[in-house]
Amino acid sequence: MIAKIIPIKTVRKSNYSALIQYLTDPQDKSERVSQILVSNCYSDDQTAALIEIQNTQEMNTRAKSDKTCHLVLSFPEGERLSFADLNAIEERFCDVLGFTGHQRFSVVHDDTNNLHIHIAINKIHPRNLTIHNPYYDYIKVANLCEQIEQEYGLTKVNHETVSDKASRVAQEIETRTGVESLLGWIKREALTEIKHADNWQDLHQVLARHGLVIKEHGNGFVLVANNNVAVKASSVDRSLSKGNLTQRLGAFIPSEHSDQPSRSDTKQYQPRPLQNRIDTSKLYARYQQEQSDSARQRTNQWVMLRQNRDRLIKRAKQEAKLKRNLIKSIKAGRLAKKALYATAYRQFKTTIGVIRGDYQKAYQHSKTRHSRMGWLDWLAFEAKNGNAEALAVLRSRRSGQFKGNQITAKQNNDGFSTDGHFKNNFVESITKIGTVTYKAGSTTIRDDGKRLIVLPDTSREALADILQVALKKYGSHLAINGTESFRLQIAQVAVQNQMRITFDDKRLEQYRQQLMKQHRVNSAQSVGRQRSTSTSRRSL
Repeated sequence: MIAKIIPIKTVRKSNYSALIQYLTDPQDKSERVSQILVSNCYSDDQTAALIEIQNTQEMNTRAKSDKTCHLVLSFPEGERLSFADLNAIEERFCDVLGFTGHQRFSVVHDDTNNLHIHIAINKIHPRNLTIHNPYYDYIKVANLCEQIEQEYGLTKVNHETVSDKASRVAQEIETRTGVESLLGWIKREALTEIKHADNWQDLHQVLARHGLVIKEHGNGFVLVANNNVAVKASSVDRSLSKGNLTQRLGAFIPSEHSDQPSRSDTKQYQPRPLQNRIDTSKLYARYQQEQSDSARQRTNQWVMLRQNRDRLIKRAKQEAKLKRNLIKSIKAGRLAKKALYATAYRQFKTTIGVIRGDYQKAYQHSKTRHSRMGWLDWLAFEAKNGNAEALAVLRSRRSGQFKGNQITAKQNNDGFSTDGHFKNNFVESITKIGTVTYKAGSTTIRDDGKRLIVLPDTSREALADILQVALKKYGSHLAINGTESFRLQIAQVAVQNQMRITFDDKRLEQYRQQLMKQHRVNSAQSVGRQRSTSTSRRSL
């Protein structure tokens, strides 16, 4: 599992109410919010608890740092625990970080491939009103993650116990956006040559061949690419820190040509999708063109909105001036004119308020309509609109084996299906690795192209609906993988609903056949009892 504290860089951004509103918003998804838990508040009611936490934070007027800790616990794909286990794990993380007794909201999200818990903790203690900021939190969190993985049999993840925020941020950017970062590109393309440089001249030549320049910045070095994107040198590798480089190469000697001429053999960093077994060049070019067009349209629209706002304000000022001149010219008493001036001023302020309000609404609408989309977000948007190529790119990003409950075909190849089975259903969302969530009747289906994913505690009625979808998608011969209780339950549901299904697993198929025989015997006995009852009634 992965646990991390989401940093909030400025206190202005720390809004506990806005955070809870985001975490508890279902976003038109039937399974986004699975559980909301309130801890250490006088009331379990969400509204009352939120007001209580906000009041507690406001009572501490001395703290200058952020008063909210946003902790996220994410579990491996397909691995899901009961709510009782999740709540116990959540409490252990809060205790190890020193937040025992602190007020918090815990929200379980299940709308992605990885079950995850958002924990919004009030750093202000409800009784002492003092703020608590955990020290060396990354070490405590990493150690507890390892213990949780061992105790609950979860997939082991390599947890970092060294605080290297720049490197971690770059890795997260690549994972979340699917686009190669400058830090990752330097590690893959240039780091080996950089380490073998014996002097500053050789280092500058190596960097020049990769379209890079090293510069002093603050107390260290930065590597700057040809497109002015920069990264801290020590975040690429500790051997590139200022202390290590000056110890190995001597005092820093700047490059004689800070702006290196572009040569045909010079490698250049360009943000592009990470290497994929599917050619994404055409899709990425279209993505860039659409984002460029959207940015241009947004800029033009904002200019027009500002011009229209200024024109309306200018007209309102002219009309207000005309009214004042008319009031000035009429023959009336001092008090009467004063009342007329006040009325005209109120009308002017109301008009200005309406104009600015309309401008803000139009501005926000334009900002939402023409907002910049990330590469993976754009692919998901395209896939939701029926672009099979975009869906295939998302599904090709999947790595590792899925371990959860699943229903699939007997012969399951290594490729990903891009069939349009779900196109006739209402698609709720598509994740960044191509898992499609859509509605089939009243049941939510999760389809990653190779399998139908079944969540724990799914009702028998929902399992019957999922099996019907599997029949249409894969045929009557199915492979069932997951826990033993899930597999047996699938066989029971198939027999109970008299579905013409066979299973790939021999033991499970034998169990299904036994259930079928028992079902036939019970049906025959039931028919016999009905006939006997009918005969006895006739004799009477």
